[in-house]
Amino acid sequence: MKRATEEELSKLIEIFSELEVEEIENPNSFFKHIGILDVYPRCLSIEEAALLLGRDHNDRHEPQYVQYFQRCLQLMTGLVYILKQPIFSELKRFEKEVYKVEDSKELLNLIPYIAREECFYNIYLMEVKTVVIGNFDLSWPIYSNSDNFKIFNEIAREVNLYIRNS
Repeated sequence: MKRATEEELSKLIEIFSELEVEEIENPNSFFKHIGILDVYPRCLSIEEAALLLGRDHNDRHEPQYVQYFQRCLQLMTGLVYILKQPIFSELKRFEKEVYKVEDSKELLNLIPYIAREECFYNIYLMEVKTVVIGNFDLSWPIYSNSDNFKIFNEIAREVNLYIRNS
C-alpha cells in the first residue's frame, strides 16, 4: 500500500463528501443506498446480541467477510483506498492516514483485523462510489451511490451474509 496523494484525497472527498462518511449528519441526502453488511438479516434484540455476539461469533464468520471482499474485488474494477479508524484507546494518538490499495491481497489481509475488532478501516471502492465502514459485531455500514447497488446484495447472499436496512 502507498499513502494517498493530496490529489487522491481530493478525489475521495469529491466522491464521498468527506473521509469519515459515518460522521455525515444526514447521509440519506447524499447517498442513494445505505445498508449494513451483516451476518443477520435484521437488527438483533439486546437479548439475542448478548447470546450470539462475541469473539467466537466473529471468528466463525470472519471467512465470509474475506470472501465477500474477494468477490467484490473480482467483480468490480477500479481503485480502492482505506482510511484507518481508531478504536477507543487509540483516539488520542491517531493521525488520519489514507492508503491506496495496490494489490487485492493487501485489502484481504486487513479484513481479519476488522472482523476481530483490532482495528477498523473505511474501505472506499472508487469506481462504484461505495464505502464500507468496519465496525463492531460484524455490522458494517455501507454507503453507496452506485448505479448497480444490487451487486453488493448478490455477493452478500453468495457468501451467506445480508445487507439489511439501517
